[in-house]
Amino acid sequence: MFQRKGSSTAIMERKPKKKIKAWKIVALAVALICLIRFVAGIFLGGEEDLRPVVDTVSVDQGTLTSTLDTSGTIASELTHIYASPVDAQVGEIPVALGDSVERGDFLLTYDTASLQKNYDIAELQARAEDATGNDSLAKSNESARELATSAGEMRTLQARIDALNAEIDSLQSQATANEVATNNNAAVNEEVGRLQAEVESIGAQINALEVKKEQGGLTVKEKDQLKDLRSDKKSKEKTLAAKEKAVKNSADLANTSTNIQAQLAQKNSELADLQGKLAEAESKNASAEAGILSEAAKANISYSQQASQLTLEQTADNLSRAKAGVTADFDGIVTEISASAGTMAAEGTPLITLASAHDMCVEIAVSKYNLAHIQIGQSATISFQEKDYTGSVQNISKIAQSGESGSAMVTVKVHIDTPDDNLILGLDAKVVVDLGTAENVLIVPISAVNSDLQGDFVYTVQEGAVVKKYVTTGLASKEEIEIKSGIEQGETVITTVDSSIMEGMQVIENTQQESEDVSTTEALE
Repeated sequence: MFQRKGSSTAIMERKPKKKIKAWKIVALAVALICLIRFVAGIFLGGEEDLRPVVDTVSVDQGTLTSTLDTSGTIASELTHIYASPVDAQVGEIPVALGDSVERGDFLLTYDTASLQKNYDIAELQARAEDATGNDSLAKSNESARELATSAGEMRTLQARIDALNAEIDSLQSQATANEVATNNNAAVNEEVGRLQAEVESIGAQINALEVKKEQGGLTVKEKDQLKDLRSDKKSKEKTLAAKEKAVKNSADLANTSTNIQAQLAQKNSELADLQGKLAEAESKNASAEAGILSEAAKANISYSQQASQLTLEQTADNLSRAKAGVTADFDGIVTEISASAGTMAAEGTPLITLASAHDMCVEIAVSKYNLAHIQIGQSATISFQEKDYTGSVQNISKIAQSGESGSAMVTVKVHIDTPDDNLILGLDAKVVVDLGTAENVLIVPISAVNSDLQGDFVYTVQEGAVVKKYVTTGLASKEEIEIKSGIEQGETVITTVDSSIMEGMQVIENTQQESEDVSTTEALE
């Protein structure tokens, strides 16, 4: 906190030191050692060459046969999971896990007692539904016939009633006219009597004047009076004749009236009878109309009958499938049993898994490095319990999965051409896949090829100095690898590459002798 007089304190900020990578230190040390050894050899005049010795080989053409030597799990290419076809109780399971079965063998049976009962109930319900529906339809059809019959009767009765009413109306008109005639006849008779009396009175007056005329003559006035009386009498007689003619016989009128009344009584009786029959026909018509089913009601009966029939067919199908049990569709091996005797199995529930014994393969896990050389159809040899089988690559999965080491692996299925009973599902088998043969290609030891962020490379030796060259590789085995580009035939590559080798350093070559044709059957890792 306190400073001495005449002195000062400065606080310096320290910058962090840059870390030097380990490989740089090693490389620098190696280079320094090599330089010291080289300089010492020059100045000390020693005969020993201090340049490092490296193993090299000349790049040459040859034939490379590559295989993938690995192991995998024996599996079936055809696996079928048998699900329960019905809701039923499991009866017996005559197979055990790992059993071999032939096509048609029973895998599982059902207890069909409850299904038989369900079928019997469904059959009775279907019969009852049919009987009820058919009876309703028959009654409806009968009502339709009754409706048509009653409608015809109603039309006939109504026509007869209309005709009878017309006859009654006519008779009533006749009765009215007869009554009017009877009433008019009395008045006319009275008129006739009066006219007769007047005619007689005029006749008496005329007779008296005519007697007087004969006895002494008539005066002019009396002559005119006689003339008028004769004219009046003639007129009265004419009127009387007309009235007498208009007068009808009272007995005839009475008889007519009696006859008309009798007919009216008969017609009214017939009318009452017809009206009763019409009312009865109308009642039948109304009842018949009420008994006819509508189209919707008929459709409902049809739907109910169809539903009951479908239920019957379903229960019959369930019973049939349960009686048939579950049988093997092919020769195979039982790999899983998910059901047990006496338990209920719901439709669609997995019961038994069967793997084909004639379609088998070995499933191998391949890394992305080897996957580039795997192709469909490549031949393979499978070894299991000291027996070899031929096969070929059949399927390459499109999904990678993590292996035991955590790296991504792709499952490849190698088909076995002629499997036999010796093979056991789930056990390991050795697999050698023929990846192909490359002829007349540049080949170097696989130890000569290294990789960095830019790709694959090799160290070549040119005029005693190390030269780094990037290359494109091809087919490979455990010991050799094909070089497609980057170096030429005749060049020298270093095969013992370690951290001491650096581009540009001087080295002494220890050339390895290689045969012209290199044939490799070692496994790719």
